[in-house]
Amino acid sequence: MSDAIVLVGLPGSGKSAVGRLVAARLGRPFIDLDLLIAEREGRSSAAIIAADGEPAFRVCEAAAVQAAAAVPGAVIATGGGAPIDPLNRWALWHAGRVVWLDAPDPVLLARLAGDRVERPLLRGDAVAALAALRAARSRYYGAADLHLAGDEPPERLADRVVAAAAAPRPAARRLLDAQVRRDHPMGPRTAHILFGVGLDRATLRDALDPLSTGAPIVVADERAAAAQPDLLAALPDDRRILIRAGERRKRLRTAEALLETAAELGAERGDAWVAMGGGTTGDLVGTAAALYFRGAPLVQLPTTWLAMADAAIGGKVAVDLSAAKNSAGAFWPPVAVIGDVAALRTLPRARMLDGMGESLKSGLIGDPWLWELVERRGRAALRGDEAARYALVERAATLKLGIVERDPFEAGERRLLNLGHTLGHALEIESRYRLAHGQAVVLGLRAVVHMAAGRGADAGLAERIDTAIAGLGYAMTRSFDPVAVKAALRGDKKRHKGRQRWILPMGVGRMEEADDISDEELAAAMRHIHAEGTR
Repeated sequence: MSDAIVLVGLPGSGKSAVGRLVAARLGRPFIDLDLLIAEREGRSSAAIIAADGEPAFRVCEAAAVQAAAAVPGAVIATGGGAPIDPLNRWALWHAGRVVWLDAPDPVLLARLAGDRVERPLLRGDAVAALAALRAARSRYYGAADLHLAGDEPPERLADRVVAAAAAPRPAARRLLDAQVRRDHPMGPRTAHILFGVGLDRATLRDALDPLSTGAPIVVADERAAAAQPDLLAALPDDRRILIRAGERRKRLRTAEALLETAAELGAERGDAWVAMGGGTTGDLVGTAAALYFRGAPLVQLPTTWLAMADAAIGGKVAVDLSAAKNSAGAFWPPVAVIGDVAALRTLPRARMLDGMGESLKSGLIGDPWLWELVERRGRAALRGDEAARYALVERAATLKLGIVERDPFEAGERRLLNLGHTLGHALEIESRYRLAHGQAVVLGLRAVVHMAAGRGADAGLAERIDTAIAGLGYAMTRSFDPVAVKAALRGDKKRHKGRQRWILPMGVGRMEEADDISDEELAAAMRHIHAEGTR
C-alpha cells in the first residue's frame, strides 16, 4: 500500500474531518490518534491529562504514534501536540507525506467554541492559549511537506490532500523548520533553523538563496567534504574553500588567510559565508565572517553531532590564543543553521562521543526528558538508532536556543551552558588538544559533580551520572599535570575579578553558580578524575 498521509495542525484545524474524507476517497484506513489513545487507555486524552498530567499523557501518545505509524497507507489525524516530541515526529514524518492544515486563529476559535471535545490546554483565556500554542508548535508544523493555509471547507481541503498524495513523495525529510530571534544590532532580526535528514540540493538552495546577495563563500573542512560529497555538491561552487580544520588551526592567522581569499574572490558584504564542518570550522569561519567588512552573513552547516547540538547554535564565534581557548572572538549570530542528521552516519565513535557529551550536558542543565533519553537510548544512538540520535541533537539544540534567546550575551543564565567546560577546556589545553572535547567535558562534569556533592547536591546524582557516562563508553579518569591544568584555568575567559566561576549540578535541571570554590575543593575534584600513569 502507499505511504501514509499524516495530518498535523492546531486544535480546530479539521484534521479528523479532513482525514476521514481522504481515507474514504482513497480506500485507506483512518486513524484518529486521540481516539486510538482512548481505545488503548480506556479514557480520553483530556481525562488522562486531568488525572495524571500532560507528561503522562505524552507517554501514552508516543506509544500510540508508534502504533499508528506502523499501519501501511494509513491516513493519520494527529493530536495537535504530537509533533512536539522529536521521536514522534521522526516516526510520523518517515511514515509518509505530512500535511499541515492551517487556519487563522479567529477561525479556529470559532470552530472550537462549538466543539464538545474538552481541550485542557485551551482553558482560561483561549485567545492567548491558542496564540501560545501556535508560537510553540509552528516550528514543527512548518517542517511538513505541504502547508494548506486558509479557511476552506473540509471537502475542498480533502481534494487538495488527495491531489498531493498522487505526487511523488519528497526524498528530503525536514523535521524542524523555525524562525528564531537573532539578537544583534546588525543584520536580520530572525534566523532560520532547519534540521532534517537527507536534505537535498533543492532544500539547501531554497534555504540559502534568500540569505546571500551574491555567490556565498563556502568554507568546508576537507574531512567533512570527503565524508559528505553529496552535501558539498549541493552547495554553490563559485567560491569554495577547503580547509583542514581542528583546534590547533583555530587561530587568528587561519582566519586572516580566509579573509584574504575572500577579498581576492571579490566577495561583498552581503555575500554569505557558509561554514560546513564541525565546531572548530564554525568557530573559525564565524570569526572571519564577523570581521569581513565588519560583518557578513554567516550560515552554519554543521556536520558533527557536537556542532548541531551546541557549537553552531547561539552566535558565539572565536579562535584560540596560546593560553586560553575561544578567547578572541565575537558575538556574531548566524542567519541560518542547517543540520542534516544523515551527516552523522560517517562520524567515528570518538566524534560521536564529542556530541553526546553536549547532549547529556544539556539534559542535566534543563531538560529532564533529554537526560532520560540519554540514559535510556544513548548507547543505541551511538550504535545507529537514528531516531534517538536525531532527538538527542534536536532537544539539545532547542534547549540552547531557548537559553540564548533569554540571555543572548551571556549576562546570566547562558553561563549554565559552561557546565563541565571550565575544567574541560583546561584539560584540553594541558593535552595540547590531543584530548577529545567530549571526553574533556565529561571529565570536567565529573569534577564539578564531586564539588556539588559536598555542597548538598541530590543524593545519588553523582552515581546516576557516572552510570550514564560509563555506559556510553567515556573514560572516567585521565592522567594529567595538575599544575598545568590550574595554569590553564587562570586564563579562562569566564573568570570575574580574579575569581573562577563554576557551574555546579545540584540535581537534574537544577544548577548553581559558585565563585567560592576553595583550593581544597578544586584539588579534591581533580584527584577524583586523575589517573596515575603516562599521558
